[in-house]
Amino acid sequence: MDSEKRPFGQFDRAVAPVLGYFAAAVLFALMVLTCIDVIGRYFLGRPVYGGFEMTEMLLAAVIFAGLPLVTLRDDHVTVDVLDPFMPAGLLRLQHVVACLIGFVATAYLGWRLWLRAVNLDNAGETTAQFKFKLAYLTYGMSILMLLTALAMLVLVFRRPARHDISQV
Repeated sequence: MDSEKRPFGQFDRAVAPVLGYFAAAVLFALMVLTCIDVIGRYFLGRPVYGGFEMTEMLLAAVIFAGLPLVTLRDDHVTVDVLDPFMPAGLLRLQHVVACLIGFVATAYLGWRLWLRAVNLDNAGETTAQFKFKLAYLTYGMSILMLLTALAMLVLVFRRPARHDISQV
């Protein structure tokens, strides 16, 4: 179904490209960092200073940037054994309930991450080598998790995908 015809399709057009390009850039940076670190470590005897620390932060960024994208595309891992046999009304109800549970869970995690970021900020926690404030990364993770919760809410208004087991 075309994104213009789906409920809240404009949300997809606004959010997905930004997060997609951001995740791609972070993943590219992670790839370049890893290559340079491996070459430096094994051929020159000089690894990238703070390489492990940068890798940790980049991994967190790419994972949390990918969550809203996976959610909007409805690409989460699902168990759909009964989908072909379930009546349309019951499938819709199951979809709505699952999305609402997902919304509550991700919103709660986003809120808890925000509180964690506030605590990190108040404590002045930084990374070991670069002294980067951990609160900044955690605030970003919180915002992306709350965006994932919003994406779950958007899915409530979309038709559930019926999976055909004969295609497997």
